[in-house]
Amino acid sequence: MVLKFYFAPFSTAGVTVAVLAELEHGLSEPLAERVELSFKKGDTRTPEYLSDVNPNGLVPAIVHDGVPIWESAAITMYLGETFGVDKSLYPALGVKRGEAMKWIVWANVHLAAHASRLGSFLRSEKQAEETEAQAEARKMNGEEAKKGVDSALGILDGALKGRDYLLGDAYCLADTHIWSLMHWVAMLKVDLDKFSHIQAWMERVGGRPALKSVF
Repeated sequence: MVLKFYFAPFSTAGVTVAVLAELEHGLSEPLAERVELSFKKGDTRTPEYLSDVNPNGLVPAIVHDGVPIWESAAITMYLGETFGVDKSLYPALGVKRGEAMKWIVWANVHLAAHASRLGSFLRSEKQAEETEAQAEARKMNGEEAKKGVDSALGILDGALKGRDYLLGDAYCLADTHIWSLMHWVAMLKVDLDKFSHIQAWMERVGGRPALKSVF
């Protein structure tokens, strides 16, 4: 097998887990060999991993025909272009391809970035020697992060109005990519009740046979 997938449980590699689940659904053999790593054991910081797979020391990462590719958005687009077009899971070259790429990159640059800030705020605790000014600054950062997540979700909800999927009637790996990230967002105490189009879309995507056992 010439494709290896490096992952760690409970990490952003879950995006690639979902993408590969769709691409491998119905196949007799998996597309990728799985290599499970442990952050705790330092598996992503070994000289071999840093030099041969991902110099950032992170997951997810894939190596295909000896070429390492990292960053979940790049991996989703590469796997889609390479294995997804024939399975109607990724658009052929053209404007629909561009639209799919737009949403995949947006998810990482905007939605995930705001969610990461919110997650950091929720994990933070008041320090014993924290001044009143520091406490107020921390509170303001948390409020800004919440506003950022809500703004991003508003964009996604608006895009799904009147559509079954991000590109219209046809499901593609852009849906897979953002759907997997939304499970993380939902864990951050975000109120999704006001985003009815997102909720309906998440149920629709989550009902796909390939994804029912992913999360």
